[in-house]
Amino acid sequence: MAANYDFNSAAQQLAQGSPISTPKKIFSILKTIVQYTYTIFFIVAVLFILIAAFNFLTAKGDPAKIISARSQIFWAIVAIIIALLSVGAAQIINNFIKGA
Repeated sequence: MAANYDFNSAAQQLAQGSPISTPKKIFSILKTIVQYTYTIFFIVAVLFILIAAFNFLTAKGDPAKIISARSQIFWAIVAIIIALLSVGAAQIINNFIKGA
């Protein structure tokens, strides 16, 4: 014989200590996580550009080191562009969801 189990009351009991009280709260938490992530990402990318610039300046004419430093700068710039595009895409999706 199957027991009668109230899933709604069980879910409410589990959610009492949760910081997520509404579906909008989930999006708010995700937005905060994404903001911190790309802020940290930009800081790291700038550090990589500075390291690559230092490697470029200390190459002393060695073609292999110069090529390596240029490659590091190129990929750091590509990473920044991708991060900017992802932030823009997130804004477009957010506006689409709010408009719907």
